[in-house]
Amino acid sequence: MDFYQIITLLFSFLGLMNGLFAAGLFRLKRFYLYGIAGALISCGAVQYYVWYALAYPEYGWAAHFGAYFACALIAADIMLVLPLFLLMMISTVRFIRRYAQIFGAAVMALSLFIGVYGSVDGEMREEAERYTIAAEELPEAFDGLKVAQITDTHIGPYYRNADLANDLERSKAEGADVVMLTGDLIDDIRVMPETAKILNSRAVLFPYGIIYVRGNHELYKDPDYIENELRKTSVKILDNSHVALQKDGALLYVAGVDYPEMRGEGRAELMDRMVHDAFDGIPKDSAKIFLAHHSDFIDAGFENRAFLTLTGHTHGTQFGIFGKPMITPFKYTRGMYSDGKHCGYVSRGSGGWFPFRFDTSRELTIFTLKKK
Repeated sequence: MDFYQIITLLFSFLGLMNGLFAAGLFRLKRFYLYGIAGALISCGAVQYYVWYALAYPEYGWAAHFGAYFACALIAADIMLVLPLFLLMMISTVRFIRRYAQIFGAAVMALSLFIGVYGSVDGEMREEAERYTIAAEELPEAFDGLKVAQITDTHIGPYYRNADLANDLERSKAEGADVVMLTGDLIDDIRVMPETAKILNSRAVLFPYGIIYVRGNHELYKDPDYIENELRKTSVKILDNSHVALQKDGALLYVAGVDYPEMRGEGRAELMDRMVHDAFDGIPKDSAKIFLAHHSDFIDAGFENRAFLTLTGHTHGTQFGIFGKPMITPFKYTRGMYSDGKHCGYVSRGSGGWFPFRFDTSRELTIFTLKKK
């Protein structure tokens, strides 16, 4: 059973449960029919989402908005299951049943609205986040250098090559001197040759070009093919290695690590080896920027005295309230972190493989480096 079959079964089950819970809440006869209807709707939404991910190059905006609605239904499925269950249980108390039913109808409508709004707004809106990073070790020659971070583009049906070109040109308009791509560049490798052409043609816009580290989604696809296409360009690939930016005899080092495929025991040791290889040969007291896809590497950036560590991977969880993530599944989930002297940043991502976002917009991040 492959990943998509598992997801289809999972959401069909969620739809079944939501249908049954709704029927129980509203005391509907033949409740099982509502469960079956819920399962079929959820299954159809997932199947449309999967189909569109493969077929999107052949279809226009009508199919694209159909994908928005499918994603909205999937998001609503997740949001509804617990509230509907609780309201169904509460509705067994006769004197508050009517209130539970009214509240349940409101919750269902609100969940669908949030699903639609989040799916459309999540893809349409991208914010520019701007930070100033001051570091004592930064050479005077690099004072004022601007770094653009683009990450988690997941080039495919929802973030396309045209969006990548726009983000690169927007980075130039922001005055960026170098672009740093921190992984999950592409999901649909059918368009990788065009991606490589865009990166190569835009790299000349930036004095220090484009620097890239790999994410987990490249590993899920065809990492060798993606790397071979990138090596035809001027993009600098950091695979547990580093590069030195030079200006007026001064050096600014950029170290980068690959994505650690291993999980469980041995992962920490693997990450340590990767970090060691990336920083090996860099003078201890020099100015360093550290690139990694996974935010778990931020501590390694602190330990190796990188004044700025750039990561992604989490997408900021894609669901937040008042600018904060609803859940924090990682030690470093969203935004800026510091150990008092060094900074680590987790981007919300510039794209995504699932367009739904709520109070967690996509971002292009600009860092202005200052000599302290």
